[in-house]
Amino acid sequence: EAAGPIDGAASAPLDPHAAAPLQPAAHPKQSDLAEEVGAKLAIFEDMVFPTPAQIATMRKMDTLRHMGLHQASSVQRRAYRFLQPSGAGKSTCAKLLKKSVENQPGRDRSKKPVLHVTLSTTGTPKSLATSILSAFGDGYAGRGEADILLERVKLCIQEFGVELLIIDELNHFRQKHLAADAANTIKNILTLGWAPVILMGTDEAQSLFANNRELKNRCAPQDILRPYDFNDEDNDLPVWIEFMKRIDAGMVSRGVLEEKSGLNDPTLAKDLCEASNGLIGEFHNIVLSALEPALLGGESHLSYDRLIEAIDAWCLADGTIDHNPLRLRRTGEAK
Repeated sequence: EAAGPIDGAASAPLDPHAAAPLQPAAHPKQSDLAEEVGAKLAIFEDMVFPTPAQIATMRKMDTLRHMGLHQASSVQRRAYRFLQPSGAGKSTCAKLLKKSVENQPGRDRSKKPVLHVTLSTTGTPKSLATSILSAFGDGYAGRGEADILLERVKLCIQEFGVELLIIDELNHFRQKHLAADAANTIKNILTLGWAPVILMGTDEAQSLFANNRELKNRCAPQDILRPYDFNDEDNDLPVWIEFMKRIDAGMVSRGVLEEKSGLNDPTLAKDLCEASNGLIGEFHNIVLSALEPALLGGESHLSYDRLIEAIDAWCLADGTIDHNPLRLRRTGEAK
């Protein structure tokens, strides 16, 4: 029921001008503290609350799967492209769909109806085949020439009843020596009707389609997953605020924190959206960076100071943003 709303009123919004002291609590053993904090961080890492855009993306992927099931085995299959910045939530959609389909009543647990493949970085037909065989659990995935490996891929797709092939990190093919051949291999998988394919990666993978029109023609256009715009107060920002509310309540209901942190306060939520460039994955890393010191310090919630420090450490240090919206608001410099 992760897709449903979480009931409960939000806690009082954080006061950006109230600097609370960050005093660590006393613990009898550092090893016990490390275990407790590590367990809570693991719980947070496993928390998933699909956004409306992710739900729509999974529905689109599943539609392609059903389309393939209603086609003859020799009929050409189609592909969908999802090329957005890292952290937009693409891989999460793939994992959720895979789990959902595998858990359908009556499913044979030995089959792999949705195969989620993460590409290696070499960008060749052989590495593509090797990555797919590895996802099947083939212990000899890298042994043999590309043509032989691809024939084994075909047999595995049939043996394991693959209904949808998801190829992730497609951007690893960009500007590689044999990227064109790898793109042709994907095109041939579709042409021969082995399975419908979802192609996922960053915007850097666009060149793969620009240089292979036949592959592009087998792919439907898409514009579903994208970063949230913190300035879009009519559409994006309300969805983002609701997402903040669910994350905040989820951390309390799952025992990660004792109290809500007020993440869905409109001003704070907007600043967090700006700091994370509107990317769910980036926001996740900000919270993770704030959680660890807060839990080590025995704090009941994420303070404004912890969030400021996390944005400095995670975003500013890596150059993903050039300012900290929370710190600017604290100092009164924000416009």
